[in-house]
Amino acid sequence: MSEANTESFEEVKKRLDEIVDAVADDDLPLDDALKLYEEAVQLGLRASSLLEENLQENNALYDEEHSEDVQDAGEEAPNASEPDVSAEPALESN
Repeated sequence: MSEANTESFEEVKKRLDEIVDAVADDDLPLDDALKLYEEAVQLGLRASSLLEENLQENNALYDEEHSEDVQDAGEEAPNASEPDVSAEPALESN
């Protein structure tokens, strides 16, 4: 996650924790509980979006790193288009 996204995710998580604590209060009026529920749903969607962005960034970095590894391995590997014909044929067993 980029630095800005990390901070935003932490803020979202902190606020969700605050909402959980507030809703646990038996004296919380129903209207307030419903407002907090709506806020929590929006925060949950935001957190999900931030995590998805992070996953896409990580996948792109992974793909980039591994494509370089594959290219490097291709340069070191023998030519795969030429079959190895030096092997002796298998002996037939009776």
